[in-house]
Amino acid sequence: MNIRFIFFDLGNVLLRFSIQRLSNQVAELTGNTEDEVLHAVFSNGMERKLECGEISEQEFYESFCNVIGKRPEPLQLSYALNDIFEVVDEVQPFLAKLTAIDFPRGILSNTGPGHWNHCIKKYPFLLQNFPKNHVLSFRVGVMKPDRKIYETALATARQNIPDIKPKEILFIDDLEPNVVGAKEFGFDSFQFISEQQLVKEFAMRGDW
Repeated sequence: MNIRFIFFDLGNVLLRFSIQRLSNQVAELTGNTEDEVLHAVFSNGMERKLECGEISEQEFYESFCNVIGKRPEPLQLSYALNDIFEVVDEVQPFLAKLTAIDFPRGILSNTGPGHWNHCIKKYPFLLQNFPKNHVLSFRVGVMKPDRKIYETALATARQNIPDIKPKEILFIDDLEPNVVGAKEFGFDSFQFISEQQLVKEFAMRGDW
């Protein structure tokens, strides 16, 4: 087997998320329509700036309130925005096996501080299985498929395995552009689609 390190995406690989659930929960909290909620969250680019670490959660809150014309209680809004995840069961057997043999691994994700902090609190398995090697867009300052985030991932892997080469790193993501970006950088990568496809991709890469 020529893979020496594996990065997993967070959203829709380790945890499935629902924008419908987000819009429903926030609309119920504020009394706005779901379309108004989605407009306030996504249309002005503030969500992307939050995930790139360009603004704080407080700045995002102020922008949201200005667009929506209301000021919901901050903690309630945070919960409604972030409690949108559930475990992707199909990945758990592979993750358990990697953890059991302490195979070098990490998380490489486009995410903001609210999502990340909520997820590691609600789903303890994340830090149990990934105690280190967290390459997160809001910390790096760019999002996949920007080359810089893959450079940071490589540097993170080399903290564990100093002589590792890009081709020896496997990255699993649910979005094709992120997989393409990883491959262009030199990583081995595939798009997560189903449990059957996951089994096949792992089998192609050796005996685990």
